[in-house]
Amino acid sequence: MLLQPGAPRPKRRFPRDPATALVGSLGTQALILLLNILTGVITARMLGPEGRGMYVAIALWPTLLSTLATAGLGSALVFRLRKAPEAASHTIAAALLLTTVTSLVSVAAGVLLLPHFLLRYEPAIVLFAQVCLLNTVVNSVQALTRQSFAGIGKYWYCNLSQLLPQIFHFVALVAAIPLAAMSPRYAILALLASSGLALLVLLPKIIHFLRPRFRGAAGELRSLVSFSMRAAPMDVVYALATYSDRLVLIPLLPSEQLGFYAVAFSFSRVLQYIQPAITSVFFSHISAQTESDGVRLHNRAFRFVFVCLAVTIAVLWAVGHGLLVFAYGPEFGEAVTVFRLLLLEAALGALSQVTVQLFLSRNRPGVVSAIQGIVLALCVAALLILVPRYGGMGAAICLLGAAAIRWLLLLGAMRAILKVPFSSPVPGRDDVRDVIGWLRYVVQSHHA
Repeated sequence: MLLQPGAPRPKRRFPRDPATALVGSLGTQALILLLNILTGVITARMLGPEGRGMYVAIALWPTLLSTLATAGLGSALVFRLRKAPEAASHTIAAALLLTTVTSLVSVAAGVLLLPHFLLRYEPAIVLFAQVCLLNTVVNSVQALTRQSFAGIGKYWYCNLSQLLPQIFHFVALVAAIPLAAMSPRYAILALLASSGLALLVLLPKIIHFLRPRFRGAAGELRSLVSFSMRAAPMDVVYALATYSDRLVLIPLLPSEQLGFYAVAFSFSRVLQYIQPAITSVFFSHISAQTESDGVRLHNRAFRFVFVCLAVTIAVLWAVGHGLLVFAYGPEFGEAVTVFRLLLLEAALGALSQVTVQLFLSRNRPGVVSAIQGIVLALCVAALLILVPRYGGMGAAICLLGAAAIRWLLLLGAMRAILKVPFSSPVPGRDDVRDVIGWLRYVVQSHHA
């Protein structure tokens, strides 16, 4: 924690060892996953396919634009807070200024672009969507607070900043059930208000810990801009790749078909639960290894993730139709084929993330960015061809194909550039023994 001269030293409440941080992060992600499923079930049940599609068409934009507005900035903020803790007050002030400017620019761009994407919707709905874009600023500042907590080692608050919006949104939706007051507009306003309320709760903590000082922040502003400009391309490509399917589907599909696809997509993301551990704890650990040890760690992690995903896919493939009907309603049962294709796509994405960490640990982020850019271009071109003909099914096929190409390109680059051969995905005795030992370490560290 950063202290002002003469300030009393607070008690340390939360342990900072990696094992405890991992357990806390995984626990938070499990709760977020559960809340996302519950809110998805409520909105699908009460809005139906058409209302769910309208909800997606409007609610997508503040999230996407805030992601683009903060591209590279989150990494820059954490980097500066770690490297120059004595300048933390100026760093957070500069980050707040920069985020506000980029968010407002994103809002202006969104206001101009939305009428071209929402061609199928009435002018009143388009106007409502444009007004909702103001939440881009809230989402961007909230993302900034989350990265700030991570940068100063306040992982409990970092996890809380991810969890609170989900809790508030769930409570708001549940409150509307007995009143039968659910509509696409209410569901969207509940979502936007939840992020704003979470920001109001946590922003005072950032002010308390970092004490923003805007006077003299110009030097830190230059450092943040410099780092952000270099880190932004990867974040921008990743964001566009993440939302490319819906960006194409929204103007081309009726609300009802978009609603079917949205339910199948969100339900298939259950496999993304493992993603935070891959991109944070695994990357941190593999970066500290020698090249040979890093390769062995990558291969074992790949085999472990492969087995976990294979078992999960087998179960969800078998019970997917029943779960869709039970959770979302009988009309959503026809989305099962799209769900199964997206389930495979999510699994390939998780496997790709394991190999991505090997490239990053070797200081080769450019290879990953190049592959992501190539795959994004191919995916968008395929979406524009297949979606008008096959709707959501065409989008699912495109995403699955793009995920397969990305995975194969990463494996090829691993052999051609890193000179690392691909090993068998089937785990052996040593892998099982290492996993058991690691789990024991996590449990012992958590209870220590």
